[in-house]
Amino acid sequence: MPLGDHLEDLRKSLIRAFIGVALGTIICLVFGKQILNIICQPLLFVQAINDLEPSLQVLAPTTAFLAFLKIGFLSGMVVSMPWVLHQIWGFVRSGLYAKEQRFVVMLAPASIGLFVVGVLFLYAVVLPVVLHFFINFNKSFGVPDLAPAGFQRLLLTTQDDSPLEAVDHEVLQVPLLDQDPDKLANGDTWVNVRNRRLMVKTPSGYLSTPLEPGANSPTMHSQFALDFYISFVLVLALAFGLAFQMPIVVFFLAWSGLVSTAQMIRGRRYVLLGVVAAAAMLTPPDVISQLLLAGPMYVLFEAGLIVARFAERKTSTESEAK
Repeated sequence: MPLGDHLEDLRKSLIRAFIGVALGTIICLVFGKQILNIICQPLLFVQAINDLEPSLQVLAPTTAFLAFLKIGFLSGMVVSMPWVLHQIWGFVRSGLYAKEQRFVVMLAPASIGLFVVGVLFLYAVVLPVVLHFFINFNKSFGVPDLAPAGFQRLLLTTQDDSPLEAVDHEVLQVPLLDQDPDKLANGDTWVNVRNRRLMVKTPSGYLSTPLEPGANSPTMHSQFALDFYISFVLVLALAFGLAFQMPIVVFFLAWSGLVSTAQMIRGRRYVLLGVVAAAAMLTPPDVISQLLLAGPMYVLFEAGLIVARFAERKTSTESEAK
């Protein structure tokens, strides 16, 4: 194929890929609220099992709207990435001989499938583990002793610390329920144990407040900002989807003859170093998420080696038979 035809194919592939990303973005904007619920579900679930109020913070008037647009764009990139990979492999296929194109026909579906598996692995395994670790780390910071020291008593005016006299009074009894009752009168009060909220029925509706377990509230509350959390999840989704292309890269290098499997086996230590460096660049600056990406990447590298070695042996056997 002449160079001009290759450039024309590249231009068409880029246009089709861009159209796919644009359509994916529009679709994700239409279903933005449903996508937001899906993205936030792991965080809300981990917050609930750690006795925290399941919620996200909106820190500015425009945050929710900008987060909605961000969901549409980044989710559109994630959703349309299989189509983009299809266009990339289509462009590669156009520059190969007819005998070589059959490998691309096999690699393209595998590449798309591995991208989907990478995103699902992040959502089902990595996100709950990482969020659970950081929420528990934040909870480990307890409330310090708030009793004033001697010099603080001299510098600051404090309340009288004399003990209170015991007063006989009736203890307030609040019913503990697993769900809100159906028939209620104004002023009825109860605790929804499942949602950990104190509920009060009023003429205008319900009033409620979240309840925290324990005698003291933790110093650090793991209530994350909406826009930062969305960026965290969707950027990681792209990173994991692309990182799971490792077997395809290994097989393609071996099949094309650029690097033999023997050379890759001898360079395992350098591959491991590169995998760790790539995981550090693709994930946030924490060891947990880096390990959860580097580990599968290296396992996929070894899996790609196994497939590439099998293909090499098959090719050598066929050449010897001829």
